Amino acid sequence: MIEENAVVIDVNEQQVLLETQRKSACQSCSVKSGCGTSTLSKVVGNRSSQFAVDNTLDVKVGDTVVVAIDENALVQGSLLIYLFPLIFMMMFGILVEYFFSNELITIASVVSGFVFAMILVRRVMSGSGLKKSIQPHLIRRV
Repeated sequence: MIEENAVVIDVNEQQVLLETQRKSACQSCSVKSGCGTSTLSKVVGNRSSQFAVDNTLDVKVGDTVVVAIDENALVQGSLLIYLFPLIFMMMFGILVEYFFSNELITIASVVSGFVFAMILVRRVMSGSGLKKSIQPHLIRRV
């Protein structure tokens, strides 16, 4: 499980709105003083993310809680959302380029492959338990 601390900023009937502070890996890096990424993260500053989860612990505004996401579900969801469309785009583009050898038709087929893949991803996500498993959920109060 990937866990993160969050603060409750709003409570609705069945859901709570949480806010987390984005962390940079630069704090634990030994070469952060000479790194451009570390300098850039200082300029951009700390940003926060807000998201809603089911209120399974009956928390109140201002409570600090721990939220978690299953690692396997996160990897599966990431592969489905990022890799699947790329594979479809490449397959459509290669097949059309092989049969037609026309750049404009190839570009159109790559775009249509992306759209087709996104429609498939949406159907797979809505029809499987993966959508529910990649949602963060409350673990405990801190």
